[in-house]
Amino acid sequence: MTWLLIGGLALATFALRGTGPVLPRIPETLTQRTTGLAPALLAALVMSQLVTGGWHPDVKAAAVAVAAALAAVRAPLLASVIAGAAVAAGLRLLLHAA
Repeated sequence: MTWLLIGGLALATFALRGTGPVLPRIPETLTQRTTGLAPALLAALVMSQLVTGGWHPDVKAAAVAVAAALAAVRAPLLASVIAGAAVAAGLRLLLHAA
């Protein structure tokens, strides 16, 4: 089901990009309805990676939470990614060293 959704959204993206040269302006209703598709798809992919194999959160959940909190306060993307990676690395070091 997930791959079907990804494939459908990819085809829709290609179709919308293909109409760019043909349509001088995409209708406003279509733009409003498709604005949230990319963030929703990204969130679904991140969540499916976090909970694959059951709900057993590990350091990935903490890393994503830190990166999401930094993104919520409009920190630069690179800072969010680096902070999330640092949290994951630090937690792995603490949990596996013990």
